[in-house]
Amino acid sequence: MIDSPQKNLGHGGTLDAVIADAVAIDDFYRHLSLWLADRGSRAQLIVADNSPPPLVESSVVVRYSRNEDRPPCGLIEDETSADEEAEADA
Repeated sequence: MIDSPQKNLGHGGTLDAVIADAVAIDDFYRHLSLWLADRGSRAQLIVADNSPPPLVESSVVVRYSRNEDRPPCGLIEDETSADEEAEADA
């Protein structure tokens, strides 16, 4: 599992940095796709990413929203209710 791969790729502030980051992100996902098609063909890879690039759109299994009116919302279905119950018990 790879969590938030773009967090470490920079997301620079200037136009050149933005373009460089986009290339790095595409290259990263392209590398993963090529590896899975070859040596990693029997592997399962889970990538949690807030904004995967268009080139992997067909591989996105699920998207989570931050809006309870647009499920699925978040990774833990009862996240807010468990917090509220813990506060009520305290």
